[in-house]
Order: sequence, then C-alpha cells, then structure tokens
Amino acid sequence: MYSVILLAGGRSRRMGRDKAFLEWHGRPLIAALVERLREVSDDVIVVAPHPERFHGLAARLLPDPSPPVGPLGGLWAGLLSARHEWAFALACDMPLVDSAVIDWLFERRHGADAVVPVDVAGRPEPLHAFYRVSCLNPIAAALACGQRAVVAFYPAIRVRYIPPAEWQAVDPEGRSWRNINTPEDWARLQREEGRMEASRQRA
Repeated sequence: MYSVILLAGGRSRRMGRDKAFLEWHGRPLIAALVERLREVSDDVIVVAPHPERFHGLAARLLPDPSPPVGPLGGLWAGLLSARHEWAFALACDMPLVDSAVIDWLFERRHGADAVVPVDVAGRPEPLHAFYRVSCLNPIAAALACGQRAVVAFYPAIRVRYIPPAEWQAVDPEGRSWRNINTPEDWARLQREEGRMEASRQRA
C-alpha cells in the first residue's frame, strides 16, 4: 500500500482561475481526482496554501510550508505526513490520471527511492511519480539551499526513470500525466473527451 500526495498549490496564472475547481464531469476537478485516487490508496493527502478551501473532500488536508517554497515544499510536507513507506505525488491539473498506470509504476519501485516517468521529449514527470519517505532528508537539504523544483534532490537519491519504451505498454499516449495549463488546453481536452464519449455510446 502507498500514500497519495495531491499538490494543489499552483497559482494558475496562465489558466486565470484555480485549476483545482475547474468543472470536470459535473464537479470540481480536485473532487474527481480524490475519488479516483482513493481507488488505489487509503491515505490521500491534499497539500495546498489554504487547505480549508477543500473542506469536505475525502482526504487529509495539509497546509503548504510557510513561507511557500514551491512544489518541492509541498512534496516534503506530504511525505512528512504520509502513513506508508511510499507515496505517489500528483499535480492537481492532471485530470486523466489512471489508477492502473499508478499501480504499474508502483510495481517498479524495487531498488529505487523514486520512480519517475520520462516523456517522449526526454523530460521527467516529477509530479506523476513515486517517492519513498526516505527522500525527506535529501528534500530538506535541497530546500535549505533555496531549491524549489521537485527534481532538485534527484542527484542525491536513486531514481528509476521509466522511459516511453516501457510506459507505452500501459499508457500508449502518456495521457495519465497530461496537464492543463491554459483555457485553450482545457477546452481542447473537453472536446476530445466529448468525442470519445460519443464514440463509446455509438459502440
């Protein structure tokens, strides 16, 4: 079993509104994500600057560190509170997260401190990844040096990178970590989902 850390601390500048509260299948995106994540974990944690805004979710609510120190600080706060040895960290702007893909990644943790998919452009996906609680000290060291990016502590741990040649067996297009940054991204995704739903109904 593993914990899940859902990071909801982004400022959503390009979106123009809080992505956590975008409507997804008739309810706030973050509520839909929590429900999906509870399929794979008994310990879902939402880390946010103002966690009281998420009252009513079936998750534990934690504040971001103060003063804010970016997504790395949110990951640190979540791992510090995690009830299991491993935790899956996810950004709240990935509506297509797939529980089967999460479990598949978890199975690849042996001999590593982190399990991180790499996209087709060769970039890691650090907020659709697994981390051991033992990463807390390396994260704290990176934060003490003024680092905020999640990947900042990777040189100090054993990272199992999952290249496209591996993950495409379970997620051919990498849809699980497709994130939403702009109103155009959101509109495009909704159109695609609408077409897929119409196709399923015709079938």
